[in-house]
Amino acid sequence: MFGSESWESEEHISSASASTEQRSIDDVDFVETGWRSKLKFAVAFLTSVFVFLFPIEWEGRTTIPLDVMIGLVQSASMTAVELSSFLLILAGAALTTLAKSHYGGVYTVSERTASRLQLSYWQTSSLFWVFRVAGVFLAAGILLGMGPGWLFSDSVVGTAWNALVLTIALVIPIGAVFVNLLAELGGLQFVGTLAQPIMRPLFNLPGRSALDSAASWLGSFSIGYYLTRNVFDRGGYNKREVFVICTCFATANLGTVGAVAAVLGVLDIFPVVVLLYLLASLVVAGVLVRVPPLSRVPDDYIAEPDPEPRFTGTVSDYLRFAFNEGVRTAKNGQSITRASIVGFVDGAKLAASFVGTVLAIAMAVLLIEQNTGFFTFFATPFVPILDLLAIPNPQIATTAIIIGGAEYFVAATLVVETDIVTKVFVLVVTSSQAIFFSATAPMMVDMFDDIPIRFRDLFLLLVLRTVLLVPVAAALTHAAAAIGLL
Repeated sequence: MFGSESWESEEHISSASASTEQRSIDDVDFVETGWRSKLKFAVAFLTSVFVFLFPIEWEGRTTIPLDVMIGLVQSASMTAVELSSFLLILAGAALTTLAKSHYGGVYTVSERTASRLQLSYWQTSSLFWVFRVAGVFLAAGILLGMGPGWLFSDSVVGTAWNALVLTIALVIPIGAVFVNLLAELGGLQFVGTLAQPIMRPLFNLPGRSALDSAASWLGSFSIGYYLTRNVFDRGGYNKREVFVICTCFATANLGTVGAVAAVLGVLDIFPVVVLLYLLASLVVAGVLVRVPPLSRVPDDYIAEPDPEPRFTGTVSDYLRFAFNEGVRTAKNGQSITRASIVGFVDGAKLAASFVGTVLAIAMAVLLIEQNTGFFTFFATPFVPILDLLAIPNPQIATTAIIIGGAEYFVAATLVVETDIVTKVFVLVVTSSQAIFFSATAPMMVDMFDDIPIRFRDLFLLLVLRTVLLVPVAAALTHAAAAIGLL
């Protein structure tokens, strides 16, 4: 498993043919822009940062604007929130069913209809199609108050529907508005470019990989994967760099972390959560890139190598460079209004694609957890480790971490009623795991089959990531608590 031979191919190009050009920041073609482009970039960037990360006082507590928005919508009409959540689940199941029928040859629609409905977006495995359809029946039973009591008990419905689904159905579309402002109007380029000087020395990656990482963090892992695939196909990355980017930097995006933080009731300390999550992810990445299996993946290319030039310059040079890239994107991008609308629609699509699955899996996990000792059996051997690390509720925390490798959102349901330290610890670990076998793992295997990325390697990496994340996240969480941030 650790040998490099399994990734080698005679058809691919050795890194020995790649040469790197040294350039100065002064060689960059700085764009000529007026005040409108600069203002558009500044408004989009600062507004999004304010919504996600700026602490404000609201009703006697410190929180962030996103939390206030969610609360105002819920206060206005919970009936509307429940109905919209059900419609998202219904739309996701219906479009997935149509996509499977169309691409499976059961019932074929015209290419124009397939394009307008974006049926390719809704394709998934048969297992997850079942989950999405099951979500419709479960949601209908909850709303109508019909069904067996053992299935629709207050404890199961209260967590899976009220705490999880209703929160996700709000946070993802609303958060996507501001994530899209960052991604489409220069924020992604600004953050990614600014991070370039640290990528090579810390992670042995080209500076351009900072953009892929920012795309995953500010947009979604799928955006990051597609960007990485595009550069890979053009010779900009070799196999090892692609493997590292996908498994170390395509972690949960900002909006998703916010959704789980909302489920756990810790949005009021979201800036602290984000800081701990980023630090944990970077520390673990710095270790994993230097050990097998990642260190054994060959530096081969599938296209003519096109390594990026290595820029040199001062901190102020890089700030000017990053600002230039952000403004350049804003100049050619959509209006703020259009970007906001597109973000909301994309967020609603994203929520519709998995909220039914989350409901079905969450209810199943909660029923198993409450009525059997299945998860306890697997978690028990590792409980002493969390106990040694002084994590409150170690049994529940261990179970949540194990479940997190399969389904990120469901892991949060188990620690809703636990101590604040446990909530933050589990949130940091599961957000940073990066490899989720309900979503990211299948997409990596399918998209990068020419490396190849395989399930067995992903499982090993998930185990290694978790083993490293547990002590790192524990130390960070306790440090934050000790200085009064939690």
